[in-house]
Amino acid sequence: METQTKEAWMPSFWTPEEDGWFYTEGDKAIALAEFAWSNSPVQKKLDQFQRWIIRQALQTDAEGNFRFRSYIVSVARQNGKSEISAALMLYFTLAHHPQPNVFTIASTLQQANIVYSRFSNLVNSSPEIKKRFRPTTETRGIATKSGGKLQVSTSKAASLQGHSLTACVLDELHILKEGTYDAVVIGAGQQHNSLVFGITTAGSEESTLLKRLYEQGKAGTPGLGIAIWEADEGASVNDPEQLIKANPALAEGRMSMENTLQEVAVLPEADAVRFRLNRFITSENPFLPQGLWKQLDETTYPPQPMKVVCDIAPGWSAFTIAASWKDGDTINTDVVASVIKPSYEQALDLTLKCLQQLPHTQVGISTFWGASMLDALKQKGINTKPIYKRDETIAPPLFYEAVAEGKIKHPHLALLDYQMARVARKEIGDDYKLVRPSSSVEIDVAMATIFAVYLSLIDTNEGVQVF
Repeated sequence: METQTKEAWMPSFWTPEEDGWFYTEGDKAIALAEFAWSNSPVQKKLDQFQRWIIRQALQTDAEGNFRFRSYIVSVARQNGKSEISAALMLYFTLAHHPQPNVFTIASTLQQANIVYSRFSNLVNSSPEIKKRFRPTTETRGIATKSGGKLQVSTSKAASLQGHSLTACVLDELHILKEGTYDAVVIGAGQQHNSLVFGITTAGSEESTLLKRLYEQGKAGTPGLGIAIWEADEGASVNDPEQLIKANPALAEGRMSMENTLQEVAVLPEADAVRFRLNRFITSENPFLPQGLWKQLDETTYPPQPMKVVCDIAPGWSAFTIAASWKDGDTINTDVVASVIKPSYEQALDLTLKCLQQLPHTQVGISTFWGASMLDALKQKGINTKPIYKRDETIAPPLFYEAVAEGKIKHPHLALLDYQMARVARKEIGDDYKLVRPSSSVEIDVAMATIFAVYLSLIDTNEGVQVF
């Protein structure tokens, strides 16, 4: 057992060290990774906390058997998780088992491709390491000359059934399904001295797997090791001491405290709590902080060519038309019209009448409810912009940032202010979408405004105005 003084970079909680365990394999993994990085165009050295994590995870007894069958790390974003994962993937593939069958599981196909790209770049950066692998044209798999293989997969439990894993590296456990994790553990259990390593940020109250692992790890479940970097419950997002507790790279000086404080100042509070303090958040949170919307300046007229967006309340209980236009770096907004319980025909007629009077370049409508209206407007030669499901998670952070930076002006209408104060955000994995806080509250005026601003934010060419 190694006696350790509590350094500033050390976690808030970790599975305590015990006598009789050795750190030889961890040292081997660190040396192998740093040898590979020493030959790369951008040379890297692991931070102290990254070395500590690897050594803790790979503790063995005198015969080389791992202390842990699973090891879980939770730490705030941008603290070098990818370097830790790459180092372990290299070790598991080349120095752990004579016939390795290593999986790394990512939450999405895009993330799986990123993980594979980073690992293959690490391998290819070192001639000595590269010659241990076979040439491959695969996009998410790489084989060693000794017959081993590393595969990158998405988080679908069905795709893991029947695999006998020598090791697995899991990314972002807060959005991993319990069935996927359990399939990995079962697959690893078929091999002697296998290890499952998971690294993540905190999640929401719906992150059932991660909450389960926190509970099991803190309870001292045999075979499970855990290390958690997190701020104290209820901590302020701009408290440097609390930020250091969740961000070991801040404690070691690789991250800038000044830049981090500037970042949390413009982040939505839920994102700052989760990604910078590494604390769990509720699945639904207020979208805008109290009073932030009302502090913005009032819309400046006359309007420039507009982006126009139509939105409805559920069941067509209300219909709103909002507009936005750029004035330098500022985006002005206005509510053009809002009516109660129109028919589809009445809403379409109102839209056409408004467009006849407004200088506009584009009309945005959600494909979820407005496919027919999009087609009707197109048939009349109007330039339309379908708002897809993916826009529901892209638009809110852009809008929030513009509000936080004071780049939006609005007319301070009572109904708009009322609805904007009540818009909630619902966490969806690493993203979120905007929702009503309850079935009795409508937010069509706010949503039309948000997406009108969004169209102006993403447009780099205002195009030709239409009357």
